[in-house]
Amino acid sequence: MNKFRKILLGAASLLLGTFSMSALTGDPRELTIYQVMVASFQNDSTGAPGYRAMWGPDNAMKNGNLRGIINSLDHIKDLGANALWMTPIFDSSTAFGGEKLQATGYFTNNFFKIDPHFGTEEEFKELVDEAHKRGIYVILDGVFGHHGGVTEASPSGYKLDVAEVYSDRGERDGKGNIAYPGSLDYIKEVATYWIDKFGVDGWRLDQAYQATQGGHNYWNEIRGAVEQLTAERKDKGEQWGTLGYMVGEDWGSADVINRGVYRDGGLVSAFDFDGKELISGPMQDTTKEGLENGWADVVTILSTPTTRGYLNDEVMPNLFLSNHDGYRLADHFNPHDPYYYEKMMARHAILAAYSGPVTMYYGDEFGDDCRDAVGAQPDNVARTSGHLDARNYKENQMRAYIASVMKFRAANPAMWRGEAEFETLKDKNGNEILIVRKNDKESGNKVVLIFSENDTEVSIPEVNKEIRVKAWIPEIRRIGN
Repeated sequence: MNKFRKILLGAASLLLGTFSMSALTGDPRELTIYQVMVASFQNDSTGAPGYRAMWGPDNAMKNGNLRGIINSLDHIKDLGANALWMTPIFDSSTAFGGEKLQATGYFTNNFFKIDPHFGTEEEFKELVDEAHKRGIYVILDGVFGHHGGVTEASPSGYKLDVAEVYSDRGERDGKGNIAYPGSLDYIKEVATYWIDKFGVDGWRLDQAYQATQGGHNYWNEIRGAVEQLTAERKDKGEQWGTLGYMVGEDWGSADVINRGVYRDGGLVSAFDFDGKELISGPMQDTTKEGLENGWADVVTILSTPTTRGYLNDEVMPNLFLSNHDGYRLADHFNPHDPYYYEKMMARHAILAAYSGPVTMYYGDEFGDDCRDAVGAQPDNVARTSGHLDARNYKENQMRAYIASVMKFRAANPAMWRGEAEFETLKDKNGNEILIVRKNDKESGNKVVLIFSENDTEVSIPEVNKEIRVKAWIPEIRRIGN
């Protein structure tokens, strides 16, 4: 760890108060996921060769491998994350579509093998074991609605039905080539195989709507198979491979997700694209930076799923700021804005205070952007080269702040499952300040967050002294238990 990082992490700890990360509870709402795009994240020369090309910036690395991810686990842990999501690692080396598509992993030719460009089964086992030693869950990326040329049966002898079929979403989302119910037994085996053999903790489900076909939500059966296995492992005393978290990708609004992957209890978690747009701007459009309605949008995002239009308060929308399918968080802000880095810190504080699972994208902790990307499209421009060290003081400062708020989240259940109350104040200069109080009824844990666009001081009853707040750098305090 370099000198700047030590200094800034210490300062951030003083800023937020002393805390220690708590042990994992097994509640999916506590998840703080760190996503990596395998091919563009990290390479270790002693590992697999990686790919040479991938859909993404021409000037970004393509030869990422599992060994590189293993080397990065301490960085991920130090950032306050407790889960790792890797884009697909299954064998795509002979999949149709060419090397650029093969490297993404999203069109596999074998769901039961590791892509030799990324590594071996032994390296994958090492990765899972080393992550678990650090208290990090491992979440795989499952593509259960399309494939890139699967020909072999599963280990149990099940086969895919590879007929082309529209999902219940209709023609506007294109055809998949995994048809249900004919593929159901095969996919259920995929979903349980990696949990049972390696202790994997969950699935991110690509284009999840593709498993809603013929008026039926097949996530019911797939999730049921996963939950049965994880319950059996838990009964045997297994610590890992018992979470069984499943989060669907559907770019639709809350209403579309309610009528799709959430319907009939199929999935209980899906990525919150509405929330992402609200706080950090559109996926593939950099003209807006989010929080268009000011701190009122923080009130919206920290309110319950039902008040935001989701099916009920049992579902767990997964909030995120950017991912591999759009622009990065930093691309939504003007680099000449005096609060360029601070505005990104504010977004991560909102993420940390969200009651439910959240996801960070590699490089956002440093404010990486896509402005120098060459030859990329809006749907793959964020696949820039990963790095584990800050390149200047401001990147160090932002990384330290993000690590501190995410560790504070881990140590305080009020952050990730508490109910929120909101108060708007005016400081002596007439500037608006948002006070967010969160209370976890189960533990009695209470926290307060203070948001301001200006340098200010604020007094609140729960804290005996005035709190200084820097513009766009939210202050967070524990105020009970």
